[in-house]
Amino acid sequence: MHKIKPLDAMKLPELKIRARETWDTLNSWKDDGVLQPENFKREVSSFGDRRRKETWIKALCRFRAMLAYKSCLDSWSLLTITFNFRPDRWDYEYRHQILDEFLMYPDALEIIKGGLEDLYSQDFSNQEREEANGFFELVAEREGRNRRFGNTDGFAGAIPGVNTAA
Repeated sequence: MHKIKPLDAMKLPELKIRARETWDTLNSWKDDGVLQPENFKREVSSFGDRRRKETWIKALCRFRAMLAYKSCLDSWSLLTITFNFRPDRWDYEYRHQILDEFLMYPDALEIIKGGLEDLYSQDFSNQEREEANGFFELVAEREGRNRRFGNTDGFAGAIPGVNTAA
């Protein structure tokens, strides 16, 4: 069994490495194929002081959400793989912030809705649906925490069929 790190346990050096890896992956798809370190530093600085852990958390979460959005080929895989957060994943402690950042995209809820529709179609078995358990747990945590599906800045969109009965 994996030992679960307590919330906010990722240290600043690892945060910097993970943010850079995610940024590199995200930017390696561009046509020129040349990664320029000064662009990375400038982008991270747009979130605040690079000496502060909060800045790196914000940058990491934004980069992870951007990567999820740009690499989403099938909306069901977004739920079963990308947002299927489990306690042994390195980004588990930032799952809510990553989802919040993803929800900033105008069509994010439609993508998630499409994924749910796919998962609950006849093409998927109950076992395949259960593979998205980490996503459903994330939604349930959010539902219990603030009774809405959206980010902390006030977005309160609903996904039909996701809210639990009162």
